[in-house]
Amino acid sequence: MAQSDLLFYAMKHLLFCLAISSFSLYGQKHDHIWVAGDDNTTATNTHGGIIIDYNKKPVTASYNYRKTNLFVCNASICDSNGNLRCYSNGCVIAGTDDEILENGDDINPGGAHQFRCIEQNRGYASGIQSALFLPLPDSADRYVLFHKSYEIKNNPVDVVTDKLLFSSVRFINDKGVVYNKNTQIINDELAYGELIAVKHSNGNGWWILTPKRNSNTFYIFKFTKDGIVDTIQQAIGIKPVPQGEGYGQIVFSPDGTKIYRTNPFNPIMVYDFDRETGMLTGFDTISYTYGNTPVGEIGCAVSPNGRFLYLGARKNLYQLDLHAPDISASQILVAEWDGFANPFSTLFQQLQLGPDCKIYGLAGGDTRYFHVIHNPDAPGLACNVEQRGLPLPTPSGASMPSFPNFRLGTPDNPGLPCSPVVSTTNPPTPLPAFSVFPNPVRTVLKVVPNQQYGGPALLRLHDLTGRLVLERAFDPLAPATEVDVSALAQGVYVYEVWCEGAVQRVGKVVKWE
Repeated sequence: MAQSDLLFYAMKHLLFCLAISSFSLYGQKHDHIWVAGDDNTTATNTHGGIIIDYNKKPVTASYNYRKTNLFVCNASICDSNGNLRCYSNGCVIAGTDDEILENGDDINPGGAHQFRCIEQNRGYASGIQSALFLPLPDSADRYVLFHKSYEIKNNPVDVVTDKLLFSSVRFINDKGVVYNKNTQIINDELAYGELIAVKHSNGNGWWILTPKRNSNTFYIFKFTKDGIVDTIQQAIGIKPVPQGEGYGQIVFSPDGTKIYRTNPFNPIMVYDFDRETGMLTGFDTISYTYGNTPVGEIGCAVSPNGRFLYLGARKNLYQLDLHAPDISASQILVAEWDGFANPFSTLFQQLQLGPDCKIYGLAGGDTRYFHVIHNPDAPGLACNVEQRGLPLPTPSGASMPSFPNFRLGTPDNPGLPCSPVVSTTNPPTPLPAFSVFPNPVRTVLKVVPNQQYGGPALLRLHDLTGRLVLERAFDPLAPATEVDVSALAQGVYVYEVWCEGAVQRVGKVVKWE
């Protein structure tokens, strides 16, 4: 086969291969429907009730009347096939029909619940990352909502997050029942919001993390099929400035090895994380410029390839290159608010990586848009920011749900956090003929056969001009083959695995320095 024909074949099948590049990607669609929207009113039926559906291509945002009001507390969960199971506003747990599940009322009981949920009927106000659904490991029909409660102190007036709780949901014949409701995990003053999770290194259980209030101490919980089985308390790094409490965001890198924590009064706080032990193993900071705008919320998200960090700083959206020798010096403005307001300014706030490999940004409370970063793996302006790229049928409310990387695998085969092709109409895809990982790669690329093959095999890498840059023969009967790619320049390469006279696997791999 001629080299030009080879490249054509590779590019022709690239999107297909990206869609099926790992078995773990299929059947882990717990984040494929986002519930959003603000208060409903009796005066109009066009307020609240947004359903954002990533099962459709392109993604759609449709109106669906909802009785349950959402504010800053927002969590939802789908089954493994991407069908919405339930959601919560911090006051109740509701199902796909928007009816409160059996025993799903009175979540986060107390004075704040009485005020926000009963008297005001608006939704709980415990922070944009104060509630998180996770599937119970080794179960297809059980989910656990982890949620923070708060109390209002009057002398002086203060809002204090005082507990981390969990409430479990079980579905029987599509009927959801809440049990173990409001079970206390920890009773301590905790950060406002800032609740995150990452898969254990075994690819099955979870680690759940949240900082203490105005503190450099983290609570770390191990969550398995048996519930919370271990609690770690660890102090590391700097103490955040108190006035930054509740004005930032905290996220894991897609591979789960880094945590990025922001607020507008501190440098970016960066923690190394060990998915095996649950320990924070290192700390660093990244200084950045907030911009010439009144200080307020600052959101953050990491690109799918783990290279770029995005900061939503009200009027400005920034990108930082996490692989640059001087990360702070790499800060670049990729979007500046264009002045649009209807009736409120569409600024840059909370950010969230979508299952379609785009990053979505909350444009502010009661706006009718999400911003979209279409190509977050690309440097600089090539990341292609579209202000108000996802129109919403009603006002968005003050939050979007936050999700962990449900598709994260084991450290030696972490898989991809998202896919540019999203569909639930296709049957389960078998394992590809060969697994090629890690992606991105720094030094050693591994090739693992998933089927029995005879005869020699060949790995070929081409740059994006079609030039052959590496060729390595290997034994397809070997459990794994390691290929040294450290000499390759940083960039994107098309790989092919040849065996039995045909291409058995084709895809893209990103080479890091």
